[in-house]
Amino acid sequence: MKTKMITAALAGCIALPAWAQSNVTIFGIADIVFGYGKAGDQTFTGALGDGGLAGNRIGFKGSEDLGNGLKAVFLLEQGFGLGTGNFHRPGRTFSRQSWAGLQGGFGTVSLGYQYAPGYAIPGAFQVMGGSAAFAPRSMLSFAGGYTIAPGSGARWDNAVRYAPPAMGGLEAQFIYAFHASQSDDGNDPRRGDDDRWGVGLTYSAGPVKAGLAYHNVGPGSAADDTKELFVGGSYDLGVVKIVASWSKKDADGSTAADNTLVSAGLVAPVGASGSVHLGFARLNPEGDDNNGKAATFGYIHNLSKRTNVYAAFNRVEYDANAPVAVAATVAAADEGANSILAGMFHRF
Repeated sequence: MKTKMITAALAGCIALPAWAQSNVTIFGIADIVFGYGKAGDQTFTGALGDGGLAGNRIGFKGSEDLGNGLKAVFLLEQGFGLGTGNFHRPGRTFSRQSWAGLQGGFGTVSLGYQYAPGYAIPGAFQVMGGSAAFAPRSMLSFAGGYTIAPGSGARWDNAVRYAPPAMGGLEAQFIYAFHASQSDDGNDPRRGDDDRWGVGLTYSAGPVKAGLAYHNVGPGSAADDTKELFVGGSYDLGVVKIVASWSKKDADGSTAADNTLVSAGLVAPVGASGSVHLGFARLNPEGDDNNGKAATFGYIHNLSKRTNVYAAFNRVEYDANAPVAVAATVAAADEGANSILAGMFHRF
């Protein structure tokens, strides 16, 4: 008996150093929002299970210390609808991200299905948070066909991403994606047809923040690439933070898809735990009678560091020939749509 106990103890000691060098974390977001909307004769009432401030997810991230300042890192992240339990993107086991890479003094190199620069960078320069689908800039970016938006178009398949070490307040990222068709039906385009690449830069110095994102997206056809540029900035005055952005999309060979998108907003703290958000955006595609406008007035109240409740009123207006995207509750061409939303967000 003593021999067995000693053997078990020695085995535990031998395994301990390897275990101490590895770290795996389970994380996620549970965000449920209830909304009501009306656009002409259309109405919507119900839960928006994909989340209001951010998409629902559960994930696993980890690292292993390889010595000499080098680490192996990975991330697996699955999205889901909290209201139904359905997959975020049918056909994908890890529908939000799945990548592995190396991290060291050179920065981080990662390979797999991962965020392009335009996924997160615009969120710092709009109201209601980075991934709020009903924020004015987010709503109209979907209508304008942008991949510089907090959605699946800014997650790229088979991508190589490099983030060098930060230099003061400046951070950069570069990404190149092979066969980035974003197709969930198993169809694989011809080599190089839909390759894409992007660059992202962010700068932070005290109350001033700025961001830039550029995407060059291959269309998977004989047409030229689509080019997208985003520039954003914010200034925190203490009593209020000013946020603004400008975007341009140039789809060569398809002028109907060319457009500019501008947004601006104010975020004001209320007491120690709340904030009021007021924002506006305008989408201006080439052509006539095809503009879109969106405005949001909202409030976020932090119950803790990981949980908050929120409410918002949203209005969106599309001209008769405008591209339309339903990013809140309901929307229609040549109609004004009003939506009221309330929800709870929890991060674990």
